[in-house]
Amino acid sequence: MQIKKRQVATFQKQPVFQYRLINQQKNYIDVLSYGATWQSLVINGQNLLAHFDRVEDYFATPTYLCQTIGRVAGRISHGSFQLAGQVYQLPQNEGQNTLHGGPGGFAKWNWQASASQTEKSAEVIFTKLFTSKMDGFPGDLSVQVAFSFDEQNQVKITFSGTTAGATLFNPTNHAYFNLNPVQHDLQDQFLTINSQQRLELDQAKLPTGNFLANQQTGYDFNHGQLLVPALAEINQQFGKSEIDDAFVVKNSQQPIATLTNQKSGMQLELYSSRPGLVVFTADLNQDQVFDALALEAQSLPDAINHPQWNDEIALADGAKKEYQIIFRCRQLKS
Repeated sequence: MQIKKRQVATFQKQPVFQYRLINQQKNYIDVLSYGATWQSLVINGQNLLAHFDRVEDYFATPTYLCQTIGRVAGRISHGSFQLAGQVYQLPQNEGQNTLHGGPGGFAKWNWQASASQTEKSAEVIFTKLFTSKMDGFPGDLSVQVAFSFDEQNQVKITFSGTTAGATLFNPTNHAYFNLNPVQHDLQDQFLTINSQQRLELDQAKLPTGNFLANQQTGYDFNHGQLLVPALAEINQQFGKSEIDDAFVVKNSQQPIATLTNQKSGMQLELYSSRPGLVVFTADLNQDQVFDALALEAQSLPDAINHPQWNDEIALADGAKKEYQIIFRCRQLKS
């Protein structure tokens, strides 16, 4: 394994570094210190991630493109929640709601980093202390985000948080994928999700607290289906032109989701022990064609305001919590 480090930009007078983790097959990932961003997943010369070539484009993107998001991924209704008997009001950045950690969330900062390697794997660890003054959340949270890459073309992202004061912690990486060599559309891409239910969402895309069955709808990816026909069926059944939904996934030894390019045979498996997978079809080029698929493994959105789910994202004073997401790439055929 090999690691290459270089400065690629400047953000608020701070250097932004890119770290390239390369295995013996010459496959690699690129990660950026700004936003603890996953810029590239290059297998057999093809980048499977939707990405910007110009690093400065990550500074202002509204899409959180492959960036680390937190303290809490997804929406918090009205930016408000109760914790340890006290009501907190967060800064709001999507109407009345707080989205992806709010205006001072993880994706908006440049992180410190350290890198290490062995014969079989390489790793970059990003670290940052988030204070209440920085992002408006209660408690000061010390965060580590570790990206590792190995000889099996496996990416592990490990999120660790240690708090001084009670707070919330539900991070993820807002990874967008497109397995087509030319990332213009989502043709030929077959999605499987280990899920029987999804959250019911209101007009503001906030959970109502209820669950909906996926079976006999366009949302039934349990046995897999092509994305483009699935989108057409969802539009016909529900009048929705996109997928922007939170699926309830099973904690098992099987991947929670698999994305396969049926034409090229490129396959990506996603593993997580958390109960939620947010799936979002994106039109990044704004040309009325979906050209990327976000797969965000996390706790269920707005979980702090739905205690009946028993999806605990709160950290007590002095507590530490760790989450891991694994992506495995392989070529099914040449």
